[in-house]
Amino acid sequence: MRTAVNWASNSGCARLRHIKAIVLFTPDDLATVRSLSMRFLPDGPNIPDDLLVARNEGRVIFFCGAGVSRARAGLCDFFGLAQRVIESLGVRTDSPARKIVQESREIASRIGVSGLISADRVFGLLEREFLTKDIQAAVANALKPGSQVDVSAHQIMLDLARWHDGKVRLVTTNFDRLFESCDANLRSRKPPTLPEPKDYEDFEGIIHLHGYVDQNYTGAEGEGFILSSSEFGRAYLSDGWATQFIRSILDRYLVVFVGYTADDPPLQYLLEALNRNVESRVGLYAFQSGSQNEAQSKWIHKGVHPIAYDEVENHKRL
Repeated sequence: MRTAVNWASNSGCARLRHIKAIVLFTPDDLATVRSLSMRFLPDGPNIPDDLLVARNEGRVIFFCGAGVSRARAGLCDFFGLAQRVIESLGVRTDSPARKIVQESREIASRIGVSGLISADRVFGLLEREFLTKDIQAAVANALKPGSQVDVSAHQIMLDLARWHDGKVRLVTTNFDRLFESCDANLRSRKPPTLPEPKDYEDFEGIIHLHGYVDQNYTGAEGEGFILSSSEFGRAYLSDGWATQFIRSILDRYLVVFVGYTADDPPLQYLLEALNRNVESRVGLYAFQSGSQNEAQSKWIHKGVHPIAYDEVENHKRL
């Protein structure tokens, strides 16, 4: 059986505007068309066509990780944040938290593999030695940007996340307020009062899934940050409010991860909490620096479709 598809030229030439062709496709042909991708720059990433269409239709939600704030603004990633907090708090040299961080550095240096020790476990150890408010104050201080911070990466993401109604709908696990610094009119959301994804009017703004800093970067706003393994466990497993929120998004939208590595703790908890067969996961994409083969090896077994790109020149090609 063949399907008829109207192909209309988008050319600006008046003579071509009215030209249409009827193209016949078999079901296999249609599957091929849907799997096509587009490259906007000669050396840029190949973006799947179905993702481009979904974004134009308002069916894509971007999840932004630490890489967005690290690339140009110069903030640290989650493990780097743990290291800075340890120094800020003056953690003892014989402290388990400091020993784990040191061991992680040595392992990474010796075998060239980072991320074997998760930062959320480091914060869990710090909770045994310090008050929560002191840890949160150290986190906020470590994330305080300079006066000339480059937020161009954040502005690009805001442009991508802005729908036809003019509203931004973007989820981030970052604690900083750099998205808000781009536009003072943006609405900031945090737990426990997260918006309902199925409520189109309510589901808007910058949704800080793990909390965010106060305006002066002296501590956490509201009920604090999701930092330690126990806090992640409550959010994604025992209480499960974060899992419920993400599932509700995936029921309605495609999700694109930007600024994450495949082994980032927030992403690990998120994907494990979905509790779905990897083969059945659809609608999850991630931008990954490196070759396509490298990206596939890091993401595909997690049920996430990677989009590879070259990270040279401060991720300019992305």
